Amino acid sequence: MKKSKRLEIVSTIVKKHKIYKKEQIISYIEEYFGVRYSATTIAKDLKELNIYRVPIDCETWIYKAINNQTEQEMREKFKHYCEHEVLSSIINGAYIIVKTSPGFAQGINYFIDQLNIEEILGTVSGNDTTLILTASNDMAEYVYAKLFK
Repeated sequence: MKKSKRLEIVSTIVKKHKIYKKEQIISYIEEYFGVRYSATTIAKDLKELNIYRVPIDCETWIYKAINNQTEQEMREKFKHYCEHEVLSSIINGAYIIVKTSPGFAQGINYFIDQLNIEEILGTVSGNDTTLILTASNDMAEYVYAKLFK
């Protein structure tokens, strides 16, 4: 199967079904098309199609296409998550530490990354904490104001 056809199939599967794990996509393609792909191949396809795991509640994540959202939509979703799932946020030197409800840190991280704030050097998340890295204390305060005020 050509890559373009596989991408089309993966995109259709994600749009028409609730997909919780890559293995579901692999099984579906194998069952209906007789071809088995590795998890790595499917992961690359998902990334190319801008399909990511997003939380639907504190313990459940599904794959969803994100590619057609505008910056304003991203800001609105980020604001919604901040209002409902961010428990606290502090500046510690050049870092910003964001404490969230369990299971939401990676979702917050995703939206921060999608905002493409050039002053952010990087983000790291666990289950309930996101660390935002900046170049200096002043830059951390600037980014904090841009995100949370």
